[in-house]
Amino acid sequence: MYKLPVKLDGIERRKRSTGLLHIVAGLFLIVSAGMYYFETVQQKSPLMILLYGVAIVSLLYGFFRQRLDPAAKYNHWVRLLQFISFTVLAISLVNSVSIIRILSLALWAIVILFLMFTERKIFHDTDLQVKEEGIFVPGYFRNDLIPWSGIEGFVLRPDYLTITRTDKKYVQLELLKDVDPAQMEEINVYCARRKLAKVNDEEGNLLTIEGTR
Repeated sequence: MYKLPVKLDGIERRKRSTGLLHIVAGLFLIVSAGMYYFETVQQKSPLMILLYGVAIVSLLYGFFRQRLDPAAKYNHWVRLLQFISFTVLAISLVNSVSIIRILSLALWAIVILFLMFTERKIFHDTDLQVKEEGIFVPGYFRNDLIPWSGIEGFVLRPDYLTITRTDKKYVQLELLKDVDPAQMEEINVYCARRKLAKVNDEEGNLLTIEGTR
């Protein structure tokens, strides 16, 4: 119903390290392409072109991402190309190199897949969502639901929002964008009404129980 872009812990550090990780992946792809060349028929092949092509794209993207793609719209696709490259290379070398090298390539593919999903979160999916079921707080792997029954307080301000839980723990997140004052008041009112509805429901249940005695 409502979405609020919020800042996750360590997210800026992860954003800055993304370019470096692309460069490392590109360099390893160059080394892997050389390994493929010397361990097989030592001639050009479509796979060699793929590996060197993805390596060059990875290096250029790693060095110039902030200038060419500040919103990271293409980060996911570059990671997908890297994952495909490492996976295909590992399969192609099954009968040519040791199991250790195959496992290292497979491990790289798994790491790239992990980065592909976590980086999507840090660049695109960091919205806190206020819904009928409760409040969904974004995380690196999945969104955590705090049901209305577990919420004691909700305060949205121009810079921060604070959620107080019934177990006396609280969640405080920094907003990444300015929120219109009218919408801010609307969200605060909605959350207050949801809390009031929760209290009324609990009191109604208690009266029902007492009435049956």
